Amino acid sequence: MRIIQSLEGGSWSGGQQQAFFLAREMARAGHEVLLVCQAGSVLAHRAAEAGLALRTAPFRRELDPATLRVLLGAFRDFRPEVVNVHRAWAHTMWGLVALLQRFRGLIVTRRVLFRPDFNPISLVKYRTRAVRGYIAVSGAVAGRLRSLGIPDRRLCVVHPATDTDRFDPAAAHPRHGPLPVPPGAPLALMVANFHPNKGHLVLLEAFRQAATQWPDLHLALAGTGTDSPRLRGLAAATGAADRVHLLGFREDVPALLAASTFSLNASYEEGLPGTVRESAAMGVPVLAADNDSNRELGRFLPLAFFRTGSADDLARGLLSFRTRSITPTERAALREAAVRSFSVPAMVAATLEAYRTLGPQPA
Repeated sequence: MRIIQSLEGGSWSGGQQQAFFLAREMARAGHEVLLVCQAGSVLAHRAAEAGLALRTAPFRRELDPATLRVLLGAFRDFRPEVVNVHRAWAHTMWGLVALLQRFRGLIVTRRVLFRPDFNPISLVKYRTRAVRGYIAVSGAVAGRLRSLGIPDRRLCVVHPATDTDRFDPAAAHPRHGPLPVPPGAPLALMVANFHPNKGHLVLLEAFRQAATQWPDLHLALAGTGTDSPRLRGLAAATGAADRVHLLGFREDVPALLAASTFSLNASYEEGLPGTVRESAAMGVPVLAADNDSNRELGRFLPLAFFRTGSADDLARGLLSFRTRSITPTERAALREAAVRSFSVPAMVAATLEAYRTLGPQPA
């Protein structure tokens, strides 16, 4: 099959990682694959290092004539059977290419749960027949697409992959930054960029409630913005600021997980949170908000839940780990479940099946 994977974005993200996995593994399986991504991006650099067929475009804005010229050239040169796009601007620009070329193999992967803006571009691109079908990363995302009027026959659910080689408890994981937690002290870790949807404020209030009852517990927050002045002020208000560690952006997440007693996901809603899957792959238990996507993950992974948005219930969940002992057997079973359900080969195989279901058959 001749396949183009495409998306914009300069920095590394979950969508960039998934597109890289797809391009690399589909090429290894014998498919002809072209990756079209943003010039100068981390993805372009990693794809070139991996020897993938690559073409770059400026992607300066959602409607960009220079990008359109590059995409038209890539389409005419490569003559794909499927074009799989992974972000909003690529969705728009490849939709134009599909209309101009009367192409019926455009597949859109949607990774986020929030409702698209109802601007004129979105009104058109979620209703045009130029898109053959949609891949949703979870049942919750599929439900959101149905709410936009997209019928089931144009929808497939494919869970994203976790890099289970990188997140492997048997591997060495050196830390690249500070983690000022006393040896042997229990540590709860949440990896999430600071955003209202991610639940940092609820978590800090819950920690304030639990801190006096579990005086040894430490809390670490990692992710872009978690070292901001606002969070520092909120950490001070817990009365246990010396046990709240605001780490900011970190690339050594496997090492942070390896040092943790359990991890947390407090999001109000998500597509299908990668941090939960990564924690499971490391054999680290997870306490998660009971939103729809985490409940979906709970069908595959043994998770502990608290009521979404409830600081009181989250505090009780934190304290439940005070007397909970996680055996090596339980950790191994947690990793095994993550590898079985969210490995890269499983995601690639499911995506190819979605192409066959949604897209035109190869000649």
